[in-house]
Formats: sequence, structure tokens, C-alpha cells
Amino acid sequence: MAKIGRNDACPCGSGKKYKRCCLTAQVANPDAATTAADTADPVVGGDDICDCCLDDLEQRADRALDLILDGHVDDAEAMAHDLMRDFPREVEGIDLLSMVSEARGQRVRAAELLRRAIDILRVHPHHDAETRVLMHQRLKELQQRA
Repeated sequence: MAKIGRNDACPCGSGKKYKRCCLTAQVANPDAATTAADTADPVVGGDDICDCCLDDLEQRADRALDLILDGHVDDAEAMAHDLMRDFPREVEGIDLLSMVSEARGQRVRAAELLRRAIDILRVHPHHDAETRVLMHQRLKELQQRA
């Protein structure tokens, strides 16, 4: 991966300069194995995401979920893909894409995406237990209905 300059846009997608975003988190925690700048592999790597990026991720994921609930699945799908691009180590985009697939009646695809998200959760223990339980419950329900 190319070296990211301090004044370049942060690769996490926050819209801030790297020096004001994830570089600050890396300097505050120099023992962290990786930062959001090291996004070569979405499954393997560090668990650190700076607070501003986490807030951005959560707000965008909430908006996408609202779109799904309101029946705007095409817009939600676009947002899910954006989250997957901007936060490749996080499961929210994949989880939302599974919900989009489920809303479209594509249960097999939804289950495949949930399995992928669960695999990421296994190597990233920073996700809360409630998220893990909910994903496993949804996967079980999808498998029973398929």
C-alpha cells in the first residue's frame, strides 16, 4: 500500500486529513499493530478505529438501516457498499448488505453475507457480544426460512 502523507485524506473515509484523524489515534496508541491506514486486508489486522471515524461509521450505518426500514433498499444498498469501502475491517456494511438482501427476499445471499460478517467478528474481538448474538440469531432464522 502506498504511504499516506500527513496532509492526505484519511483512508478511513472521515473526510479529515490523516494527521487530524487516524494518525492522531496511532500516536496516542503507538503499541497498536495497525491503524485505519493499513487497510490491505479487511479481515486481518488491528482493531483500532478513531472516535471520529467510529461516530461517522455508526451514523452512516444508522441512516442505512433507516432506509431499509423505510423500504428504500436501493439507497441502503449504496450506503452499505460505501461503508464496506470506507471501513473494510468493520462488519456494519456487510451486515447492512445482508439486511438489504433479506428485504429483497434473497435469503441465501443474506445468509452468505451474514456468515462473512461473523467470520470478521471472529478475528476482531472488539465488537460487542450483543452484535455477535444478534448476527447468529439472524443467520439461524434465515437458514430455517430458506
